[in-house]
Amino acid sequence: MKDQALNFTDTVRERLAQRGLALPLDLPRPAGAYEPYRLWRGTGYLAAQIPGYGPDSFPGRLGAELSLKEGQQAAARAALNAIARIHQALSGFDRFEGLLHVAGHVASVEDFLDQPEVLDGASELFAFVLGEKGLHSRTAYAAPRLPKNVSIELEVTFAYLDNS
Repeated sequence: MKDQALNFTDTVRERLAQRGLALPLDLPRPAGAYEPYRLWRGTGYLAAQIPGYGPDSFPGRLGAELSLKEGQQAAARAALNAIARIHQALSGFDRFEGLLHVAGHVASVEDFLDQPEVLDGASELFAFVLGEKGLHSRTAYAAPRLPKNVSIELEVTFAYLDNS
């Protein structure tokens, strides 16, 4: 038994390990001239978080190239990248107060109507890894296509302890 309670960064790493995951070190780069995150007076904003680029990152549209299950996997991978980006922005999770809102954009064909279920892949991972701090409000959007043929984009807003 440890003398001290784990810090939240260690807790997050342990929860990821329970799922066979780790914080990705090679995060997708921004697709344009913008910053991957901004911190402002206790609120953090992440630029669109995606599953990645390339054939193993679930490219395409839900209801055409991708199934619901693949969409949930893509959303979970985008959430994992978001968690890693928060870690990068805050140099750990000890100042992390919690997620506030997640807006999810799902590339899908016109008659695919299960965008909320796709985004559950992200929400469930956030809740498991971040515990109560991972709970959030959410909005689901359908898009006919997303840039670079990605299937999922997550906009994530979070609160952090501002020590300035």
